[in-house]
Amino acid sequence: MPRTDTPDGGQHGVRQLMQSDPPSDAVIDRVALQRYRGVAVVTLSHPQAQNALNLASWRRLKLLFDDLATETELRAIVVRGAGGKAFAAGADIKEFPDTRSTVADATNYNEAVAACLRALTAVPVPVIAAVRGLAVGGGCELSMACDVRIATDDARFGIPLGKLGVILGFTEAETVARLIGPAALKYLLFSGELIDVTDAARWGLVQKVVPSDELADVTAELVGQICRQSAVTMRASKVVANMCGRALTGADTDALIRFNVEAYGGADVREGVAAFNERRPPHFDGSATM
Repeated sequence: MPRTDTPDGGQHGVRQLMQSDPPSDAVIDRVALQRYRGVAVVTLSHPQAQNALNLASWRRLKLLFDDLATETELRAIVVRGAGGKAFAAGADIKEFPDTRSTVADATNYNEAVAACLRALTAVPVPVIAAVRGLAVGGGCELSMACDVRIATDDARFGIPLGKLGVILGFTEAETVARLIGPAALKYLLFSGELIDVTDAARWGLVQKVVPSDELADVTAELVGQICRQSAVTMRASKVVANMCGRALTGADTDALIRFNVEAYGGADVREGVAAFNERRPPHFDGSATM
């Protein structure tokens, strides 16, 4: 993957990728991966069923996030839905007789979902969910595993599991509750309601609400800002923010020490200070890793 050293930080290319659906030959198990320089765009692509996720989709996403987590020059990931009507409208219920009709099958299915969410959470770079339309069930959970959610003003979120008789796994519940709290999660589960973007923003689920025709522009602008800044700072910011609200572990302390050495012993801080003093934009290498 080439260095992200263009003036717009990859902004123009990301905008173009988001303005159209991926070609059919790029879609594997209802998921497509496209790239522009140091940015990966992951598209949930089964628009004829509002991007419903099947078991193969969850497994494919898990493998993609595992692979992306190892790419040292990756700067950001965007997760979006194809078709213009949904981020993802939940699980593919038509496959339930084959994938969730027994305790063993349901356990395997739930573990596939949990493994995907853990892999997404473990990606060391910022992950942005660009949510248009419905984000329901697994689609809602997937969006909440991302670092930031930018949503259109017609977006709706919910986890109406009671209508299906299935239960929410611990990893999925934790992913949602750490954002909106246990009480709000209970409301979603008890009511089965799809909340609008106003309530989603008020609960802290959504960080920015935009008109539908501005989603690509606003998402690409944030990606550009990420890519123009220090890679060390962006990765450290994600890790430190994720530590908040819980007791620090030994691994947390080790990570903080590594970032401290990387930041103050590396080139980025010298370039940032020099650029400030010289009144020019900084130009970071962009290849730093944890």
